[in-house]
Amino acid sequence: MFIILIVFSTISFGQKSFLNDTKAKDSVWYLPDYAKIQFAGNIGLLSVGVGYEIIHRAWYSEFLYGYVPESVSEAEKIHLITIKNTFPICTKEMGTNFTLSPIVGFTASLETGNNSFLKVPEKYPKGYYITNAIHFTLFTGVSIHKKFPNSKMIKGADFYFELGTVETYLWYAITSKEVKLNDIFSTAIGVNLYF
Repeated sequence: MFIILIVFSTISFGQKSFLNDTKAKDSVWYLPDYAKIQFAGNIGLLSVGVGYEIIHRAWYSEFLYGYVPESVSEAEKIHLITIKNTFPICTKEMGTNFTLSPIVGFTASLETGNNSFLKVPEKYPKGYYITNAIHFTLFTGVSIHKKFPNSKMIKGADFYFELGTVETYLWYAITSKEVKLNDIFSTAIGVNLYF
């Protein structure tokens, strides 16, 4: 599934000039539209990366690196590579240079390092554990976009808040009486800076 998402996103990036009607015809498809920094949200304590507006005001896709230090993880350092997809539900103009958008989306993350495994090590009983290196999250939230019409460097910025969960947390909440629904959600805040 993770490979399919990567391939699909790569194909989509190649179609960028066709899908994103606001870009000039001579824009280079692989150059990102914005830089992103996010705090929390199940993809690292701090995540940074670049994003692409795949379909104008309808689909944004990002490639991110996330990090969790030992002091927070209470184990070894955690490194995550994430593909994040965000879909604005609608866009409401709020004055001249502001827009407000409720958002939904999902991510696919690969954790690298000693904390995770793609294949269950033989030291564990067969069928007791499942692989834990790949995770999917679902989230919803709100984004406020501010245009900077007089700036030559930064054309705009998104400030956003998200509430989300990891698929395994959701599964445990459904199948286990010990895990409550309000225990599985986390929040995130972040900024996108448009070039």
